Parts: sequence; structure tokens; C-alpha cells
Amino acid sequence: MKKLVLLLAGVGLLGATAVAQEDNTTYSGSGYGIDTKKFRFGAYLAPTMSWMRSTSKTNDDKTYNIANDGSKVGFTYGLMAEYYFQDNYAIVSGLQMNMGGGKMSMARTSNVPTKNTIQTASFDYNLSFLEIPVAIKLRTDPVSNFRFFGQAGVTLGFRVARKAAYDISYYAEDAGWLMTASQDKDKIGSRGTLNPGFAPINFQMNLGAGVEYPLTDKLAAYAGIFFNNGFLPDVTNPQNFELFNKGQAINVNNDFRDGNTRFNNFALRLGIFF
Repeated sequence: MKKLVLLLAGVGLLGATAVAQEDNTTYSGSGYGIDTKKFRFGAYLAPTMSWMRSTSKTNDDKTYNIANDGSKVGFTYGLMAEYYFQDNYAIVSGLQMNMGGGKMSMARTSNVPTKNTIQTASFDYNLSFLEIPVAIKLRTDPVSNFRFFGQAGVTLGFRVARKAAYDISYYAEDAGWLMTASQDKDKIGSRGTLNPGFAPINFQMNLGAGVEYPLTDKLAAYAGIFFNNGFLPDVTNPQNFELFNKGQAINVNNDFRDGNTRFNNFALRLGIFF
């Protein structure tokens, strides 16, 4: 958290320095005091709806069926910078915190009892990523003071937090009785039980569209809808999970995977440019 605060403070200081150096700037093309050939900075907050999906309906060896088991509400917040190399064309980047998650379920394709084998599993994930988006932005000329925009790019995310809860059913040593196990959400540390099963980074394609409106000569509000589509790597890998039942380790073969899982979200972004 200290590192995040320092990074955000650094971006803010950079923005303040750039603004302070613009005393002799001739503003052009914006209609409300934005130099479209220079930088402008902003901040935003966005409620999100996130989910996880598998790229296939079964795992690699076809022993488990995989399904999305639900979405989660989260939010994203961050700072951004835009550089306009033409009046209505910009390169966009920034630093943001993305908090979301998703639910996945797995069921064994065979009902034949097999000892030390998981029969069904349901996972509820909470994930947080520190992200650096990069995109190309296009916007319109002012229309009754409104500017409409669209943008597309990629986002690199670094996982900074992960929590998980799960419910599983499995056959024990004698394979005669179907057992159940569950674990509540818990923060996963460096020695945590789920740590090996999460990817440290995440790549997403980002698409967005919205509208800007001037509030003063140098301040503008904006709103937009953004879609972030994960394309690699495999975000979770339960094959590497050490499974517990109420804090006690259970003896099962973790030979199941949840397919190549991707992390996605929709965001309703509300922010300001200054």
C-alpha cells in the first residue's frame, strides 16, 4: 500500500509540475482551455462488474466440466495522463487499482467413485491488480460543448492481493463415501495455501467510449463505459492449490484444472480532467 501511495503521489506531482510550466501556452482546438498538443491529467472512480471465464468447457484431459458460476461487484480508481499528438488524437496511460473477482465451478465427468479424487468444486475469488493501461483515444470536435470519445488499447496488471473461498466434494482413501470440505475467504500471504495457484500478472484488452463536458476553462468532467477482456495468462490454477477443510489439510489428488481462466470486467467510469 505504501508503494501505491508513493506511485500515485509521483504521478500527481508530475501533473502539477507540467501545469505550472504552461504559463505561456496558447490553448487551441478544445473550446475550454485544454492545450491539445500537450499533456492533460485526470482522476476517476469506476464501479465494476467482473467475472471469470474459461476458454473451454472442459479441462485439458476432459475429466472435468468447467462453468462460470457468477459475477462480482467491485471498483477501480486511478490517475491518468493524455498526450494529444493531434487535436483529437491522444495516447492515454495512467496507474489504477482494479478490485474484482469471479466464481468458477467444476464437476467431474465420471460418477465412478475414485479414492482421493475431487468430484465437484466451487471457487469464489477476490482479486486485486495494480494496472498500467495504454491506449489510443479519438474524440470529436465540440457538439454543444460535449465531446464524444472512443479508445482502445491494452492493460498490464500486477496482482497485489488475492482471497478465495471454496466448497468441494471428494472421495477419501476408501472411496466409499463422498466427503465435503469448505474454506472461508482468507488473505493469502507468501506461505498461503492458494499462493501457487494464481498468476502474478494479467494482460487485458481495453475498450471504452464516453463523453466529456467542460466545467471551467481548465476543468472537464467525463463519463464512460469500459470493457476489459483478459487474454493471458491463466489467472488461476487450482491444480496447485493446497486444499483445506475448516483449516485442516485434506488428502486429495489435485489433478483438476479450471480451464484457461480469464479475468474480465465492465466499468462505469466517472472522472475529471484538470
